Amino acid sequence: MNPKPNENKKVVLVLMICIPSLMCYSQKKQESIKELFHVMQLDSIMDKTFSSMIPAIMSQMKSEDPSVNARANEMMTTTMQSAKVMVKKMMDEDMVTVYDKYFSQNEINDYITFYKSKSGQKFIKMTPEISKDLMTIMMQKYMPEFQKTIKEKVDEMKNTEKK
Repeated sequence: MNPKPNENKKVVLVLMICIPSLMCYSQKKQESIKELFHVMQLDSIMDKTFSSMIPAIMSQMKSEDPSVNARANEMMTTTMQSAKVMVKKMMDEDMVTVYDKYFSQNEINDYITFYKSKSGQKFIKMTPEISKDLMTIMMQKYMPEFQKTIKEKVDEMKNTEKK
């Protein structure tokens, strides 16, 4: 049994009305997400975080191998610059889609309100310092033990392969 021509027209009409509305809603939400990223100062936080990571990583490398020199520092800086470009691309192209998937328009609006508040601004301001402190703690306190564990596992694997 085929639907009547009038019913087909009604379905098409409803779709013609709904689809642009949904697209407009999606665009508005994505624009709100971009505003959130702007309010959060993600570009600045990323730059400061990467900049603070280089000294912590170099310090760790020098503690493990005193022969680490300016060339290694230059390589680390170049590597971090490449990582920054990659993360910036991810922020511009992928993060909006991911946030769109997991947060409603109301939640995005709530986050924008928070990050515009005094507490939100302090959170933004302190995030690079917090990241720097956590990176230093990780590199000094946890990384040596982690590296030791990895070395033991590698040595263990080498020994079992020899047998």
